Formats: sequence, structure tokens, C-alpha cells
Amino acid sequence: METFPSLSSPPPYASHSHTRHWGKDVSAGNKNQGFTHVLESTFESMEGVAEYIAHPAHVDTQRCSCLVKYLVTDYKPTTVHFGLEG
Repeated sequence: METFPSLSSPPPYASHSHTRHWGKDVSAGNKNQGFTHVLESTFESMEGVAEYIAHPAHVDTQRCSCLVKYLVTDYKPTTVHFGLEG
């Protein structure tokens, strides 16, 4: 079986505005729907996202036979402040 590319260093096609977080599911609720790992990528701009998605090395990573099932979510984050006012 093919293994997923190393996450110990940034991919060669990642710009300086690209950061990643990686982890294995540790939830106790067993609601992961079969997903076992998370890879979160953060970009400073939508242009950075477009550059990342279009790069041939990124496209090749998506074809890895080790990825049986995956979910991709693109979003613009909104800061939410919780707490009591006043």
C-alpha cells in the first residue's frame, strides 16, 4: 500500500503563507464517520489557496491510494468572542 507523503516538512509547493496542523482522531463520541486523521491547512489569502490547489504535486497527493475516504472543506474563518458582556 502506498503511504501518505511526509508531513514533517512543508511540501515544496507550499508558499510561506501556508501552515499545517496534523492529528489523529481522539474523540470519545465515536462520531468520526470512519475518518481517522485531520490535516488542516491555513492560508493568508485566497490566492494562496488557489496556488496550492492548482499545483501538480498537490493534485498527485490526492491520488494517493492510501486515501480511501477524505473530506475537504474550504471556508473563510470568522472570529467569534464568547463571554458575558457588561
